[in-house]
Amino acid sequence: MNLRQLYYFTTIAQLEHYTRASEKLYVSQSSLSHAIAELEKELGVKLFSRQGRNVKLTRYGEVFYPHAKKTIETLENGISTLREYIDPDRGTVALSAFSSLDPFVSDAIVQYFSETHRVDVRFQYEHDGFHQLKQKLLSGDIDLAISTQMEDSRLEGVQIGQHPLVLLVPENHPFASQKSVSLQQLSGENFAAFDPESQLGIQIKAYFDSRGVKPNVVMEARQDEVIYGLVSSSHSVAITPLPLHNVPSNVKVLPISDELPQRNLYLLWNKERYMPPAAGCFKDFIAGKENLFSQYLLRCATYQQIK
Repeated sequence: MNLRQLYYFTTIAQLEHYTRASEKLYVSQSSLSHAIAELEKELGVKLFSRQGRNVKLTRYGEVFYPHAKKTIETLENGISTLREYIDPDRGTVALSAFSSLDPFVSDAIVQYFSETHRVDVRFQYEHDGFHQLKQKLLSGDIDLAISTQMEDSRLEGVQIGQHPLVLLVPENHPFASQKSVSLQQLSGENFAAFDPESQLGIQIKAYFDSRGVKPNVVMEARQDEVIYGLVSSSHSVAITPLPLHNVPSNVKVLPISDELPQRNLYLLWNKERYMPPAAGCFKDFIAGKENLFSQYLLRCATYQQIK
C-alpha cells in the first residue's frame, strides 16, 4: 500500500466515477483500475461495486474510507505546516537568550517587524542559562541564541554589543550615596550571588578571588529577577548585568570602579545545522545592524544613570 493508491481510492470514492477521477488526477483509467485492484488484493476485500457507469463504495470500502481520508488530510496538513514553517515571511524563529536580555529581545523583534514588514513570522522565545543555551544550539532545539561567546567549532556568531556589570544596592544602604563602588568594598557585605555553576556566578567569583574579596553570600539564584527582589527587600547587595527595564523599587544601580573584562554579547547559531529561512532572515537583520545591543543601551534609562 502506498500514498498514491490512497489518493486514487479517496478521489474515486468522492466522485463515484472512474472517468471523472482520472481527469481530476491526470492519470489514465487503466492506471486507476490497476492501482485499485492492487489495493483490493492487498486488503483482501472489494472496495467498490459498479452501478452502471458509476461506482459505489462497498461496505468494506465505507469502513476503510474515513481512515484513508484522515491519513491524507494529516499528510497534507503536515506539508502545509512545513511549508509555512520554512516560509521566510510566515515561518518560525526559535530564539533563546539570558533572562536579563528579555527587554532587548522584545525590542529587536519589534524593530524587525517594523523594518521588514514580516509581521506573520512567529517567534518561539525562551530564556535560559549559558550552558543550556549552548546545549540547545548544538542539539538544534533552537535556531539562534543571544549569549556571551561560546567556544565550539560548530558555532558561529556576530558581536552585537557589551552588557556592563553593575552593583545593585538598597536605597538605604551606605553605598547608595556613592558615585561608584569597588569590589574591595564588598568584603563582608551580605551578597546575593548567581548560581555558582552558572557562567556569571563563576566569573563574578573569579573577580572576587583575584582580589581577595570575601562577601557574605546569603543566597544563590539563577534568575536576575530573584536577585533584584532580595536587594529590593534590603537584605543584600548584588552584581548583575545592567537591568534593561525599570529598576525594582528601593534599588539603586551603581557602576563598579574596577576595570572588569568586557561582557561581550553575540548572536550565535550552529553552522552545521539547517537554519529555516525565517530564522536566517532574522539572523541577517541582527547581524546587519552594527552592535545592535549597544545601540539599544543608548536608549536605556538605567544605562544613562550610570554614565
